[in-house]
This record gives sequence, structure tokens and C-alpha cells, in this order.
Amino acid sequence: MTIKELLKKIREAKASRAKALETVEFDFSGDEELFPPCSRTAEVLKQIEEAKVSGATELDLSSNNGLFIPSWTSANPTISTKLSSLPPELFQLTSLKELNLSGNELSNLPPEISQLTKLTWLHLGYNQLTSLPPEIGQLTSLTKLDLSGNQLTTLPPEIGQLTNLQILVLFNNKLSSLPPEIGQLTNLTKLWLHDNPLISPPPEIAEQGIKSIRKYFAALEKGRQPLNEVKVLLIGDGAAGKTSLVRQLLGQPFDEHEDTTHGISIQGWDPECAGKQIRANVWDFGGQEIQHATHQFFLSKRSLYVLVLDSRKDERTEYWLRHVEAFGGSSPVLIVLNKIDNNASFDVNRPFLLEKYPGIRDFFRISCKTGKGVSAFKTALQEELAAVEMIGTVWPGTWFAVKRRLEQMQQPYISVEEYRGYCAEAGIIGKESREILADFLHDLGVAVHFRELDLKSMHVLDPVWVTEAVYKIITAEEMADSKGILHLNALEEILKEQPVPLTERTLSWIGRPARKRYCCPQETHPFIMRLMQKFELCYPVGKEAVLIPQLLPVPEPELAFTKDGSLRFALHYPDFLPPSVFPRFMVKVHRDIHKDTRWRTGVLLADKRSGAQAVVKADVEARRINIWVHGETPREYLHYLRYLLTDINSSFEKLTVSERVPMPDDPQRTADYETLLNYAKENIPYYIPEGTSKKYSVHELLGLVQPKDKEELARVAEKASPQDTTTWVEMLTELVEPEWTVPMVGIKLNLKGFFEKLLERQRQKRRQNK
Repeated sequence: MTIKELLKKIREAKASRAKALETVEFDFSGDEELFPPCSRTAEVLKQIEEAKVSGATELDLSSNNGLFIPSWTSANPTISTKLSSLPPELFQLTSLKELNLSGNELSNLPPEISQLTKLTWLHLGYNQLTSLPPEIGQLTSLTKLDLSGNQLTTLPPEIGQLTNLQILVLFNNKLSSLPPEIGQLTNLTKLWLHDNPLISPPPEIAEQGIKSIRKYFAALEKGRQPLNEVKVLLIGDGAAGKTSLVRQLLGQPFDEHEDTTHGISIQGWDPECAGKQIRANVWDFGGQEIQHATHQFFLSKRSLYVLVLDSRKDERTEYWLRHVEAFGGSSPVLIVLNKIDNNASFDVNRPFLLEKYPGIRDFFRISCKTGKGVSAFKTALQEELAAVEMIGTVWPGTWFAVKRRLEQMQQPYISVEEYRGYCAEAGIIGKESREILADFLHDLGVAVHFRELDLKSMHVLDPVWVTEAVYKIITAEEMADSKGILHLNALEEILKEQPVPLTERTLSWIGRPARKRYCCPQETHPFIMRLMQKFELCYPVGKEAVLIPQLLPVPEPELAFTKDGSLRFALHYPDFLPPSVFPRFMVKVHRDIHKDTRWRTGVLLADKRSGAQAVVKADVEARRINIWVHGETPREYLHYLRYLLTDINSSFEKLTVSERVPMPDDPQRTADYETLLNYAKENIPYYIPEGTSKKYSVHELLGLVQPKDKEELARVAEKASPQDTTTWVEMLTELVEPEWTVPMVGIKLNLKGFFEKLLERQRQKRRQNK
């Protein structure tokens, strides 16, 4: 049936007052007048011809600029709005300076592209290109080349001939390596490489920009070597059997009386994987709850994780998997169900976990005591080791020289000057190169290095030494009744070298290595305390003591604070509230703590400048942080507290946080802040919380927490960074975006952009001060 016939039937049905119309099938072939046949190629040829006649210097053939195609054509596979190939006529337009081919379906770029020698801008983003022709190097006038969102696996060496190139966009491809010739792009100022599986140069170097990439390739010319080394991290609750599993990997006998790991134990393992020798630095993490908040400083990306579960307990599988996602990014995970000799039926919901956590590689049921399943796990582990991203990294020979030097050092720490000296002797010149190498050593587990920490006196540390020192402090008997207060004169007793127990000395006599023990002489104590403060594990209380929030009393004290009439806000962590978030928040805000009113999961605050008061509580079970604020300027202080929490949250990978606005008359019901903003943008006047039919005004809900004006946020910025001389009002002017203006509620400020801008300035200052 054609459209004309359908219209006739509708008129007849209307005249007869029919209640139904028969099902019909359409045949558009007889309605060329209503729906003319359309061809993307025909339209492109028309555009090319017009450009040729006019001598145009710009041509837009992107999919977004195609002619209007009726929506019904999407069902017709013969009609497409995207180009799958380029017509030869295009390459006759030798006057073109800008050509936009983005958003099409091009799988290759013809060599004839070299004829467009006057091109300065070439946009090829979001096609299906897997490679570029060598002739691309003849477009020497190019200043911008956009290749984002393709399937590129390599770049031709001829890319280095584009010496006028200023902007090169390569993100979201499949590039594992760049040609060394890319260093010849001397005018390049902007290079986007994220979302590529880079190995050479490594991502850490690529992130630093073209200067660091040039230095990397220059260093490779003097000698190169594959790294073949990786960090393996064993995590899980205490007594799950992590140490016993390490002993199995190393070919050591099972010890039923194995001591519980306190802190971290690190051992080397040299298996053969995929025909090559690999060095695995195996980290065995203590599983005690009090240590979890400090583990995060040693969990790293581009590593291999082994989660060990105890079949005798109700394990927190997802709790640990969230740890890996938050700190290890996309690192692979092997899940070991240990002690099946005690509980043969123990298992986990494998399909559910595999769907939710794509990093999981496999599950293994084993018994370290009987050895059952260990061999299969060990084989699978070796296969995964060979596939870890870090393994394929190529290092300059100079880097290996420094690595060997650090591995041979007898002291657990060295000064910045010593590290610089080692680098200079090996031929590594420049701060950036030293920092990148230190980052690599950290990820490998060879040394501990924190780029963000301003620790100038001691630079590269032995991981065991520093973790033992921190864990000794937070687990010391002296801290049990101190309500979180550590008096600095107690450090000498806490950190003194312990004698090796008789059992360990006996074991060492029969050939089993005793646990390595370090001492912390008094001259290292100030450094350890600065390190803990930089980790946001403690804050100073006067000149002779610090407070460790993790060790505060659990009971909430009686509060001199009235919640009625207070401004309320909440941060909900739907999947995972990292245990370190609230202690770090307390450290950040410790100067505002009112009359020492603090407990393990909460704090009473007072802003001395505005007079505002706030109570902030962490509800661990509900994975929520609740905020109450009252005073003359509650919104201003709320924004400051939100900024501090945003800063902490941004340090985690894949952490989901929902900012929520409680209903004024029913605080248990909340609305997602972003959802309210979207409602306002769409001019939806009311919000109805789940589980109720009551309507709340979007305007009034946002008015509770939305910034009133730029000056209000400027005061927040000044409180966050009082030493910064920048005129914050001027900075905020950049964030007044027209598309954010919502007449319904008068929203003019991009609050998310404000936090990002402020945090980036703070990080830049820290980097400059290093």
C-alpha cells in the first residue's frame, strides 16, 4: 500500500466512524513525489562540484553536515548518510585548506590524499580507519590533524614529516606504540593520546606530552630492554591464607602456624611465562581492618591482583573488588577460594561477579594445606603475568642502571640528592625523566614514590620499611587508650628495633629466611610523621602530638548542635565507600573542628570567618556521608565541605558518588542533585521522590543548595586556597556558561566546572612547589 492509498482509507474510515483500521504494509516505491530517493554520494558529488566551481578553501563532508534523510530510511539498508569511500573528484580540489570528513565510515584513506597539499586542517575523527597511507607525510602544510575515535593500530613513520603540525588528536584508538619519528614534530604544542593501549612510549610518559616522548625515544637510541617485570598484589581479609599462597608459589612447605602478616610482606618470584623469564614482585597485604585505609597508598594500576577468600567465613568479595577498581583501575583479578578442605561447598556467584567486574579473569578453588588446585592456579597466574600491560614495556638502558642501583642499596631510604646523583651517573637528565622513572619504580613495587607529596628530604623509600613504620604506629599498644592522640615523644618506644624472636632465629638456622626487620632511628621520625600527614592519616594537635582519626573513640558524644532548620546535604556511595575517605576528610578540615568534638565517624565543625557550624557524619553501612549546616551563610560553608570531599573522591578510580538533596520535611527521602539540575534545564517544575506521591518544587529544592552568585563561590575558593593571589571572581567568569543558564531557577554557574578548576589549580601549585 502506498501513502496515497493509506490517506484514502483514513478518510473513508473517518467518514464511516470506524473504530479500527486494518493492519497495512507500506510500499514507498510509488511515492517518489512525497519521498524522493536520496543518495549521500550524489549529494557529496554535488558539494564537490560546487566547491570546484567556487574555488572553495573549506569543505565539510562530515556526517553531521549531510542532507536531511527522513527517519524511515533507517530501515532501508541501501540508504546511508555516511561515506564509506571517497570519490576521486575530491582530490581535484587542490585549493582546499580545511577538510572535514569526521563521523563517516571510512576504513582507509586513499594515497591520493597527498594531492591536497594546501590542507592546514584535516578532520578524520570517528571513522573506521585502521592505518594511514605513507603519503600522509606529503601534507606538510597541516597544522591540525584529528584522528580520534578510529581503529588505528600504528602510525606510519612519515607522520614525522608534518613539521608544521601544531595539534595532533589521537585519543580513542588502538595504538600500542608510536613511531620514534613523532619526535620530529618540533612545532607540536598539543597531543591527545588517552584511551590507547600504549606500551611504547608508556602511558606515564605519553601523559607528559611531546617533550617527554622525545626524551624517551632519544634515550632508547642509547640502548633498550624489555621490562619483563610486574607487581602482584595479594589482598583479602586477615587469615584468609594469602601468606600460605605465596609460600606455595615459591615452593615452600605449608606452615599451619604461619604468623599473621602485619603491614606488607614483599618477595620476589621468577617464573617462566610464555617462554620468557619474568620477575614478579609479590606483595602480601595484611588483612586487619585498621590497615585497610592505608593500603590504598600501595595499590597500583597496571598490576595483577589476587583476591584470596576464606571458605570458612562470610567473605566480603565485592568490598575487595571495589578496592581493586578504586585503586588498580583496569588491572586483572584472579579470585582464589581458599581452604576448601574445610568447606568443600563454598563458592561465590560467579556469573554475577563476572558481569559486574570485567577485570575478573577466573576463579580457583584451592587448599594451601593439601595443595589441591594450587597447580592449576599457578599455571593460570603465569599465563596472566605474561599478559599484564606493564610486561611489554620497553625501558631505556639508563633506567635499568638506576633500578639496579636502588635494588642494591642497603639503606631503606635515600635523599633526593642521592637519587638525582644516581640518575645523573646513568645519564638521566631532567626533572621530568627522574619523576617518570620514580613512578615506574613505584608501580613495579621496587620503591615507594608519591608524586603529589612534597617530601624533599627523603625521596625513594623501601616499601617494607615505610609500611612497617606506619602500621607499627597505628597498631601500637600505646594508642589503645589514647583516643587517637599520638604524643611524638612516644615514637622512640613505638619504632624501636624489635629483637628477632627465637622462633624466627631457629627457622633461619634451618634454611628458612627470617623476616626482614628495619629500625627507624630518631632522625627518621620527623619524616615518618610528615609522610603520615601527607597521606592524610593524621594531623597536628599542638606542637608535640598528632591525632589519628582511625583511632578515635567510636561512640558519638553529645552535640551542642540543633539539626532542626539546618541545611542538609548527603553524598551517597552506591557501590563502595572507601574506608579512607572520612579519615582523610577529617584531616583536611581539622582546623575547623569545634572544641575537639570528633569521633570515629563524625565531627562538629565551625567556620571562624562566617560563623557557620556543621555536623558531618559517615554512615559506613549505608555508604553515605551526611552534612548538616546552619548559620548566616550555610550554603557557602556547604560548598567548601563539598569541595574537600570532591578532592578526596577524585583520587579514586571508578568511584561512583551521588550528591543528594534531602526533602525539607522528610530528610530520609533525597533527590540526586544532578537530576534536579536536569529537571530545571527541561523546565520540569516538580520532583516526586520514590515511594511517595508528594510533589516538591524543583526551584525550592535547588534553591537550598545552589550557589547564589559568583561572589559566594569566590569566598569558597579563598577559604580553600587563602595564599592564592588569583582573582577568583575573574576565574569564575570563565565558568558562567550560557548553556547552563536555566531561567526557571536562575542557575548560571557550572559548579562541577568550578570544583575541577579549583582542584587543578591546587594540583599545579603542588607540582610547582616540588
